[in-house]
Amino acid sequence: MPVEGWLYFLTIFMIFASIVALEMKDLLSSIISVGMVGLAVAVAFLFLQAPDLALVQFVYEIITIVILILLLKSTAERFEKEREGKFSFVVKVLFIIAVLIAVTPLFSVLPSFGEPHMHVAERYLQEGARETGAANLVAAIILDYRAYDTLGEVTVLFVAILAVTTLLRRKPRKVKSDE
Repeated sequence: MPVEGWLYFLTIFMIFASIVALEMKDLLSSIISVGMVGLAVAVAFLFLQAPDLALVQFVYEIITIVILILLLKSTAERFEKEREGKFSFVVKVLFIIAVLIAVTPLFSVLPSFGEPHMHVAERYLQEGARETGAANLVAAIILDYRAYDTLGEVTVLFVAILAVTTLLRRKPRKVKSDE
């Protein structure tokens, strides 16, 4: 199977696993489904010949799943309390179908696989070393050309770490006993 076929398969798998994660009432199963989506993203990065992104995604996904499972264990509530009606499920399915129909024409404007638009990349490759004075072109792109983007990514990671730390440090409520 060509790489394109595997990527389409992974995309369909990720969509399916995302829907499963949303619809499961067992929270542990939902966490596992979310983890499957993240691991499929990492495999897609491998197919796209980006092993550095795949490695980061693998590590991030494993740590996130472990943290989510620990949080679930600390709450001692594994199942959602309320069930939704069939009407709500039908509305969700119709919404997903409508979005898929609306997005499908956008795929026709994408470049063929393996032939990306390289206008900006060509400039980075030709002028990057001269304009930045950096010996490492990748570092020059990340820190000079895309500094605000990198700052935004670091900020998002920092906020996520703070949120996880806050959730893990939260003390469980003490149940008052009848006297």
